[in-house]
Amino acid sequence: MRLGNSLLTLAAGLSTVFASSPGELSAPTLFRRNGTEDLQAFKGAVLLKNGEQTSCEVALMYSTFGFVSAACLDFTDDTAKTVNMSTSYEVMISGGLTSSYGRFRASRVTPNPNYDPASYANNIAILQFDSNGDDFVNYIASWRADWANMYFVRRSLSSAAGGAWNQPALTTYNSNLDMADCAKANTLFMYNQNDLICNQLTTTSIMNATCSIPYASMYGVIDPNAAIAAIYSHSAVYGQGNFCNGNKIYNYYIVMQNYVHWAMSVIGKKAPVFHTRIAEYTENMDANYSMTIPGNKNVESVLVYGGDLYHLNTTMT
Repeated sequence: MRLGNSLLTLAAGLSTVFASSPGELSAPTLFRRNGTEDLQAFKGAVLLKNGEQTSCEVALMYSTFGFVSAACLDFTDDTAKTVNMSTSYEVMISGGLTSSYGRFRASRVTPNPNYDPASYANNIAILQFDSNGDDFVNYIASWRADWANMYFVRRSLSSAAGGAWNQPALTTYNSNLDMADCAKANTLFMYNQNDLICNQLTTTSIMNATCSIPYASMYGVIDPNAAIAAIYSHSAVYGQGNFCNGNKIYNYYIVMQNYVHWAMSVIGKKAPVFHTRIAEYTENMDANYSMTIPGNKNVESVLVYGGDLYHLNTTMT
């Protein structure tokens, strides 16, 4: 494993990639890594529930749509088929490192129909939310074979009410982690290694300084560009299971590329994606795509957590 803490810098620039935008293929404005100040133009987002920030990041696609972990939502039933809309869902969008773009109410919340809360399979949902009329597009890195490197990011607010942002926590990661250990800790990963990214990276929780929690999103790097590619799904924790006492933890991130056509069926237009101009690229056209859901979802001496980890941190000592 090679870790190097670095500031992820993303700025506007052109790339020699295929980029799918509404109605056309083009070489659009993407986010190029040039300098710290350039991150000021890059928008990230976190989910608010009933006015309080969660640890859940929203992977923005457009100024009114984004991906979020389905486990971050509240449901009216154990099968997680009906979202509890009595919960107020909002999306807080940053305008850069610590500046604020705005706070927007979610008007529609759509979990993936194949989401299995017991295993965290297909742990992804679409949020539709209001906008201020300033349309923008965030591209999704849609081909895992492209990524020369991965950036893991956690955004957080110092004040949800005031819309004040902390400096993002960021790390650069090249992994030689043994995937057999990741599979041993979590049967979902065992059967779906192309859909999930596994690592043991953590950063200090803003809710409890004695707790270290996973990063919230992952950016695939296609030099000289980077774009969001995965969001945090769940963690497998050995022992008496929490994030606060040094237990061995494996974290899993759901890769969004296989859910692009499902997203298109929800939002009613093309999802903004890009990939390199290589003949080997194949696109998953299945709008009903599902991971393999394991029959045995539990591993002895391992507890699995997902969703809003800040809520857990407030009760951990």
